[in-house]
Amino acid sequence: MIDIASKLPYWVSLSLALVSYLILHHYADRPFQLEKAPGSTVPANLTELMLHPLLSAMQYLIPMIFVFGAAISAFKAFRGRKLAQKYVATSIQNPRTGAAAKPTDDMSWQQFELLVGQAFRQQGYRVIDGGEEGADGGVDVHLKKDGLTFFVQCKHWKAKSVGVSVVRELYGVIAGAGVEGGFVVTSGNFTEEAEAFARDKRISLLDGKALDNMLLHAKMSLAEDALRASQHTATAAKVPPATTTPTVSCPNCSSSMVKRKARRGANTGQEFWGCSQFPKCRGIRSI
Repeated sequence: MIDIASKLPYWVSLSLALVSYLILHHYADRPFQLEKAPGSTVPANLTELMLHPLLSAMQYLIPMIFVFGAAISAFKAFRGRKLAQKYVATSIQNPRTGAAAKPTDDMSWQQFELLVGQAFRQQGYRVIDGGEEGADGGVDVHLKKDGLTFFVQCKHWKAKSVGVSVVRELYGVIAGAGVEGGFVVTSGNFTEEAEAFARDKRISLLDGKALDNMLLHAKMSLAEDALRASQHTATAAKVPPATTTPTVSCPNCSSSMVKRKARRGANTGQEFWGCSQFPKCRGIRSI
């Protein structure tokens, strides 16, 4: 159960922990009375008698299992983000050349799978760790997006190119499970036979350069969004606030008033508010 819970999104496991506790607590907290069967020494509710202590324990044990699984799931996602950040930082500081060491060279196969999962997570996929356990067995990562399922096979091969047999294996798993498609991801490259086989299949081959693009593009997109946001804020700060003319109502008819200048009399040259309905209304206000 811990293994299953750790493969679910952490919020799903936490929700199941709460639901399981409420259900089990409801039955475990019910008052229990021993019922004797007529003419028999065996209690009539023997099954309930045996299950009641079990329910009392399970109301705490099952939620704890889901909480523990949620913690594992959250920790894996956290490690994946840290690995991706380190990968991007290393790639920027040491641009890859033909002789340069790749950022994945110092990773274990477990870390490489977490890195691949994070790369797909940044592309909008929901990442579920799954498949067989072991450094080279079965489906390494399950993906969900828009209601569709995809399988990922990770090959952390530093020197050897991934051959067609690996692609055939994943294609057979995809066909048997009836999922939408799959990906084979490697830190190195693929043979020509592997690329030819996958060309018309529901399988995408991602080599080390493609993995670079997935991780670096997502990082650069976030940086560009932040830069555009800061530029927009700076531009808005430079624009002076628009000046607005206050609205003044006529004391006689409540119509709007406009600024006028006295042309004669004791106040010649001075501005005042005059009713916009002049000469029908002669209301004025001093400024």
